[in-house]
Amino acid sequence: MRQPGFINPYTAFINGVNVMDFGALVQSYKVGGTPVTQDYYQARNRAGFASLSYTMGLKPITLVLFFAAPTQRELTMQKSAVDAALLADPLELHLPDGFYYKSILQGAGELAMLGVEANKMIASCTYALSGIQHDAVRRVWGPEVFAEGTFPEMPCRLACTASLDYSSIQLGPVTFADVTAGDELVADGIDGVLTINGEPAGTRASFVHLPRLIPGPQTIVCPEPVSVTYAPAWL
Repeated sequence: MRQPGFINPYTAFINGVNVMDFGALVQSYKVGGTPVTQDYYQARNRAGFASLSYTMGLKPITLVLFFAAPTQRELTMQKSAVDAALLADPLELHLPDGFYYKSILQGAGELAMLGVEANKMIASCTYALSGIQHDAVRRVWGPEVFAEGTFPEMPCRLACTASLDYSSIQLGPVTFADVTAGDELVADGIDGVLTINGEPAGTRASFVHLPRLIPGPQTIVCPEPVSVTYAPAWL
């Protein structure tokens, strides 16, 4: 993944690939706010209410790209290549605002012809996406961790190496059984896997939920030094 920093305002990256490599430039883009759905209870005729729960959605993203090519066929092929790239799963966008967006494509518009310049046909296309805004993935060390970001819950990957034999060992919210000194344990809330020495360990683990961080300070429960990998996510 590309690291944060200055991005040319006319370019963006699709899973690390510059849109210029597809023959495109960014004309404009817009990132909307995170939609929130609140559930609440209000007693009949009562001048008050109680908030029950809320659900966070994905930010709407509009991305408009320029294409330039000598022929209509080449324009179509350029757009088709971008369409295919944006259908990837997973899909990570890196926009000129410096943020990453874990995204899904919601719609790919038609080519709109804009004219001819320097013997090339110029066209634009508007893409509609939805995504979660985040920074580059980072790794910190526990047990005391300060998680950046404002999203209420951020998935993380916890890893440690056992220095002793354990009948059971807790790695954050996950408990592994029958662990031998030297075993490498991973509780991955990002990809949703549990491993011991790189092998699936679901039958030797129990948990209520997979690892996740909340914004601010917190303690990762583990008797061994633990690494914490996550991407700060922003509302």
